[in-house]
Amino acid sequence: MLLLDTSFLIEFEAELANGKTGAARAVLTSHRRQAVAISIITLGEFAQGFTDPKALVEFLAPFRVVQLSRAIAWRMAALQGSRSRRLGENDAWIAATALYYEATLVGRERAFERVPRLDYLTF
Repeated sequence: MLLLDTSFLIEFEAELANGKTGAARAVLTSHRRQAVAISIITLGEFAQGFTDPKALVEFLAPFRVVQLSRAIAWRMAALQGSRSRRLGENDAWIAATALYYEATLVGRERAFERVPRLDYLTF
């Protein structure tokens, strides 16, 4: 499963709006056989850029929205327990979600590269 970070969605939306095929569309094309999801945290971050809730719902319709759980909360706490791996709060939740689901996280945040055992794909 691919878990898309907010940075991915922002770039993907821009590509669609401009009618261009860029790095984000290329990632989805090259992984078209994999399930694609976003974290509920990513949904919240991405929603900040929308004034039309209907447009947001339509844009996100192809993606499964993964909820948080106690197991993800424990993983997030473990990640944040180490100063060398500490992430921003939302990024910690997103990374913990990817670890829990054994998903490949796709984005542009270099901080994710510090997370042990995280399969991270920059694009």
